[in-house]
Amino acid sequence: MADEQQQREQHTRQLIQSIQLMEEEIARGQSNLQMFQAQASRLAETASAVSELKNHESGDEVMVNIGSGVHLLVNLVKTSHVIVALGAGFAAEKSLEEALAGFGQQQEQLLEISRRQQEHLRKAHAQLEAMRRQISQLVQR
Repeated sequence: MADEQQQREQHTRQLIQSIQLMEEEIARGQSNLQMFQAQASRLAETASAVSELKNHESGDEVMVNIGSGVHLLVNLVKTSHVIVALGAGFAAEKSLEEALAGFGQQQEQLLEISRRQQEHLRKAHAQLEAMRRQISQLVQR
């Protein structure tokens, strides 16, 4: 009888540790999901700004946001192309259509990653609840 009690206590401790790990994993997953969603939002804002260039011509004066609520009043030199970061410190000049298509692809990738992350979180929450029910049952015995 005492041996059975010790086994139950050990199992309960293991479940508690598993719950703590699962809670940490869920917290990391939610943080990642928020990061992906923020990236997708920034990408949509960028695409909107690039698309707005279609309404302007060379020489037009526009206000450009450079971050943290700071804007510059600039004269546009070339409105048919933008410089797009490629990564690793490289950039390339692309037409507005090419840039917008690239933004669309990136946004689709982020949305797919977000969908997978949401599904992973849903499964993790279900596992967490199952472990909590197990502990509840062990404690009630």
